[in-house]
Amino acid sequence: MKNSFIYNEKINELDVLFLYCENILPNNLFFILQKWLQNKKFKDGYSIEGKEIPRKQIWYHKNKKYFCDKWKYRYDRWESDEYDNLLNYVQDYIQIEINTLLEDWEDIKIPKINSCLINKYRDGNDSIKPHSDSEISFGECPTIVNLSIGETRELKIKKKGYKDKFSINLKNNSILIMAGGSQKYFTHEIPKDYSNNERYSLTFREHIQ
Repeated sequence: MKNSFIYNEKINELDVLFLYCENILPNNLFFILQKWLQNKKFKDGYSIEGKEIPRKQIWYHKNKKYFCDKWKYRYDRWESDEYDNLLNYVQDYIQIEINTLLEDWEDIKIPKINSCLINKYRDGNDSIKPHSDSEISFGECPTIVNLSIGETRELKIKKKGYKDKFSINLKNNSILIMAGGSQKYFTHEIPKDYSNNERYSLTFREHIQ
């Protein structure tokens, strides 16, 4: 494992951190997880207007909590599935890794992971629009850990109120940690591309509701 990319700045006395690392899981665990993901039944997503969301997903919570109880509308895809032994093991492994990676960042919160959102991008036609993760569910300055399995996809990051963007290619078996003011001051997206293969995004989080 190596730190391949670090973006860090302070905005309004708040640290912003994007930390990207490759080769995070050992080979045996990686192949077991990959097969587990390929055998999972993912849920379709639809917007309020009934338009299909271009990806599939499963939401997991240790206590089977809904993604955000304060939302007006409820959708099946945001109902929690139950953790199994493998997801628990992978999550514990990721927790240990980020405890080490973040130990020198005094102003960055180390999350106590209790949930995982898995997105399945079937090919380059699947995407996610620019967004910031829910402050209601994860707090003003959450630390979110994104584990990528499968096809390399580009993540575009943009500071709110500015035109400039920067990109990170999220490779197979890599993690991206977004922390501090990353959600408060930035958006992120996975745009459509010409990929032919699947990518799974496992985002480990501390859900606070």
